[in-house]
Amino acid sequence: MLSVGAGVAGAGEPTNYSGGAIGTPAKPVLKDVRCSERCLEERTVTETGRAELGGKNLDGIETVKLGGQTMKLKKVAARTVEFVIPVGTESGKPVAIDESGEKERSPVKLQVREESAIDEVADFEVKRATVKREKTYFNSKRKSKVEYLFESDKPTDVRIEVLKGKKQKVVDSILQKNQKPFETHSASWNGLTKKGKVAKNGKYKFRVTQASGGAGAGAGFKYYNHIFPLRGKHSYGDGLGAGRGHQGQDVFAKCGTKIVAARGGRVQTKASHSAAGNYLVIDGAKTGVDYVYMHMESRGRPKEGSRVRTGEVIGYESDTGRATGCHLHFELWSGPGWYEGGSVMDPTKLMKRWDRWS
Repeated sequence: MLSVGAGVAGAGEPTNYSGGAIGTPAKPVLKDVRCSERCLEERTVTETGRAELGGKNLDGIETVKLGGQTMKLKKVAARTVEFVIPVGTESGKPVAIDESGEKERSPVKLQVREESAIDEVADFEVKRATVKREKTYFNSKRKSKVEYLFESDKPTDVRIEVLKGKKQKVVDSILQKNQKPFETHSASWNGLTKKGKVAKNGKYKFRVTQASGGAGAGAGFKYYNHIFPLRGKHSYGDGLGAGRGHQGQDVFAKCGTKIVAARGGRVQTKASHSAAGNYLVIDGAKTGVDYVYMHMESRGRPKEGSRVRTGEVIGYESDTGRATGCHLHFELWSGPGWYEGGSVMDPTKLMKRWDRWS
């Protein structure tokens, strides 16, 4: 039977009650501030432009102050607050104040420049924006690239934003200064976010606008962080374990099929072994993981210490070593690496994902 005390407490407390006053909203947390319109750099905005605070518990924010001035709020949500920069605003760390008077200062400074720092032009219109490659891979020689042409009455600064998914989240931003109208220009993206992290797999879009903002045009493409290492018709053989301590995934294909780097990086080892045959070990760029390729032909393998790109040919499939039929034996090892204290990882699910989009 439920006690009276327990029943009263259970009925009176909200599910998120944490010991404070009932209904007290969570304290706002600021993590960053970025320019969103009329941007010179990621955290540099001009007067009359817009900036955006990022964090959590921000939906109760009622006031934002910067340089002693109160900003006009344009959008308030749980994770973002967008505001307008009035003329005369000084650089500084914005302070957000919520409905209960709780204050939170941004850990990051926003630089503010005069409105004239961006030279707006009349009749700006993007006439063409096309991608050079509809599918690209991180650390590949063939980067994501857009070509564009615009009309205007004089040269101007152009911004190219990289947008992710249906919500068109800005992943990265490129500013090109003093571009001439009626000429073809181009911009490349290295596959990294603003914070220097490898971007997630999926659908992306380049959006080209005047640096001050406004209407523009875009072009879509697909981007992935790995490519399937065999470039030909293939079938899967034994996977991890396979009843005999098998440490990777076998993939069968016609002898001589090209093998490419699933992820670019540095060639740590190029060697031969009675069981593995001719093999390579590559430190995957920005992964902390070693990629191992076995039973390769002797020809075509890059030298130890050399750098290879994602999708670059690193050899050809064969049956060297202890192998029944031509196949690639592929392994993944966690940091610190292959027989350096790392652990073998099951590559099968990842390889099948790479296979689907490659």
